[in-house]
Amino acid sequence: MKIALIDDDLTTNFINKNKLKKEVKNCKVFTFGNGKETMDFLLEGNKLDVALLDMNMPVMNGLEFLKKHLKLEKHLKIKRIFLFVEQNVVEDFKEKYELSQILKKPLTKEIIDLITSDK
Repeated sequence: MKIALIDDDLTTNFINKNKLKKEVKNCKVFTFGNGKETMDFLLEGNKLDVALLDMNMPVMNGLEFLKKHLKLEKHLKIKRIFLFVEQNVVEDFKEKYELSQILKKPLTKEIIDLITSDK
């Protein structure tokens, strides 16, 4: 499983990467400091199974990334995106941006189980 951590907080990425490597067998974790880095990675033909996306980042924030991700060809898209937010979002946000789930930080064992399940 290839997992992307998309967050400009280096400490958060470091902690989450270690948690994922400990809890998920045979996972590859990629860290990105903003949506543009992730988009460039995808446009180079790299595949990602899951992304944990922060909303507030410089260069390209989570919302800007989601808007561009919607326009990608299906074979370039991330299979499942989980958005981490600090505030509530509008009701139809999840469907509109094809999100698997909207979650609150921090990354917990329960969230790891959720993102690695086939549901």
